[in-house]
Amino acid sequence: MTKNKLIFGILFLLLQGLLGCSHAITVKGKVTFSDGTPLEIGKVVFENDQRTFTGKIQKEGTFSMGQLKEGQGIPPGKYRVYISEAFLEEFSPGSPFPKVTQLIAKKYRKPQTSGLEYDIQEKTTDISIVIEKP
Repeated sequence: MTKNKLIFGILFLLLQGLLGCSHAITVKGKVTFSDGTPLEIGKVVFENDQRTFTGKIQKEGTFSMGQLKEGQGIPPGKYRVYISEAFLEEFSPGSPFPKVTQLIAKKYRKPQTSGLEYDIQEKTTDISIVIEKP
């Protein structure tokens, strides 16, 4: 092997490691309550010890992650999942503070208590998350 080929090979491996996501997966899903109604606001968060990925929940309860550019997404692996920002703020006349209404049970707001874990693999693209109301 020539010196140039060796250097090129090492650079290629380093770049691939830095860019990661060469096998990233676009993950789509839906968040519903146990009665079948969709959660219409908030964010779904997938995290492990290395990374965190977030998908905004749409009106119909759907979310997606990894669609910014081709090849971007969630690398395969096991993830803890929780829901953030799933609340409504209502301002009353004369009150400087909003009334905050939580839309989901408290346990789903933290990865340590949600009980939601997913093993994302090459063929994992559609996830159904079922949660409870407060």
